[in-house]
Amino acid sequence: MNIATFARRAIGAIGVFLLVGAVVVFYWQVEDISPSAGDLAGWLVGLPLALIGGYWITRWAVARSKARAAAAPAAGDAPAGDAPGAVDDGVPVDMQLQLLASAVMLPAGSDPVAVAAALVEPKRPSLHATLKDAAGLPVFAAPVEDVDAQSVQAPLRAAHTSEEPFERLFPEERLRAIAALDPVADELLLRALPPAAAEEELETWQAHAARKRVVTVEPVLRIRLLLPASWPAAARQTGGDWLQAKAVAIGHVPAQVTVEVMAVHGAGEVWRLVDQLAQAQARQPDPDLQLLLAAHSQLGEESVSHLAAAARLLGSGRPEGMIPGEGAAGLLLACPSRAIDPEAKPQRLHRIVHGQAGSGRGAARDAARLLERALASAVHTPDRITTVFSDADHRPSRAVEAAGAVAATLPELDPSSQCLHLGVACGDGAHVTPLALLAVAAAQVGEGQTPVLVLGVADHAARAAVVVSPPPPIDSPDPTAEAPAGAA
Repeated sequence: MNIATFARRAIGAIGVFLLVGAVVVFYWQVEDISPSAGDLAGWLVGLPLALIGGYWITRWAVARSKARAAAAPAAGDAPAGDAPGAVDDGVPVDMQLQLLASAVMLPAGSDPVAVAAALVEPKRPSLHATLKDAAGLPVFAAPVEDVDAQSVQAPLRAAHTSEEPFERLFPEERLRAIAALDPVADELLLRALPPAAAEEELETWQAHAARKRVVTVEPVLRIRLLLPASWPAAARQTGGDWLQAKAVAIGHVPAQVTVEVMAVHGAGEVWRLVDQLAQAQARQPDPDLQLLLAAHSQLGEESVSHLAAAARLLGSGRPEGMIPGEGAAGLLLACPSRAIDPEAKPQRLHRIVHGQAGSGRGAARDAARLLERALASAVHTPDRITTVFSDADHRPSRAVEAAGAVAATLPELDPSSQCLHLGVACGDGAHVTPLALLAVAAAQVGEGQTPVLVLGVADHAARAAVVVSPPPPIDSPDPTAEAPAGAA
């Protein structure tokens, strides 16, 4: 606890004693009561202490309830064995997705391959030049250096239809989030365009549809834009409209693109969303492409002020405090049955295994069980894994949890070069982190053609593990067959 936090709490406690004392003494005077020594101790000391204790107990209970609610699976989620808080020894059925393309804009870099390389010797976040905490001291932060917040003002204003003023909906930090998303969305929307052979067929179909007055078609690109639940609904809607206009400008047919804006609270929700998508594809294969995009920024006066007021920033006496970050990430996905150009060589995203955050020594043990179940689901043996990516950051609890889990599951790996932690270089990326982790892992798989293991420990309550592997050999009839370790 730093001096500022201690001072606020001490002032609050003194205020309670003074207020209770004033009320009690006023009552005694009005009723002409002569208090005994017991009355003085009970009413002027015991009652304020009871009120203060009740406040902290209630605050602790509410925080615990919120943590459990965040970790609880939503309706239609994975079976009980895969739900947060239900880490068991059962092997979940593998449900794969093809990872066709990915893109990132992070403090550690704007290319997934470069980010993977940078994590071997990560550059840790430093003190921010302008952002200050409640005491006026600079805070540690992880900015994306190439973000130009002003570059997206004009297109966002064009998409803005809300009655709320644009400046109120989009302060600096929200503009930075959209600006980080801009190049990520551009790259993946271009990758999602139909090939040249399909474009002629599409033009023919469009002409036929116009003659028949057909105005609706099944979409071929389903976009889910993941934005913070803390943003106003009007800001999220403007972001969705901006993305829809961008897709059309790049060349997508409006009737064949859907944009769904989703309000998310944290990384745990995103891990479950990807898993639900895999389950839906397994139940009813969908030939459409799925594009997941996420953006977030905490590098603004508003976010830093809230974090400082809640004593959640890294600082003196708070080694478990967070380093606010920002960035964007995206994944272009398809079901395994979709015909893909063999030259594309899409990576395979296997079944995501979920769990709830453990505590103390049990945290690393629970995370190790998640890693083991993810390997078993993907039909991979530990000796096939050469790299583990996690979102562990500077916090000792997360570092110990990730290191202990990897050491227990894959003791042969070199922690310094084969266990890479995104959060060390990028700080807290909130709900962007799962997509960024999978993008960086896929880039590593593409480079080495060997499977990698991903572990999510940054969320306050949820944990996740998943294997990303290279495509099977073209002549292999078994969809779970592995490519030789040295395959190109």
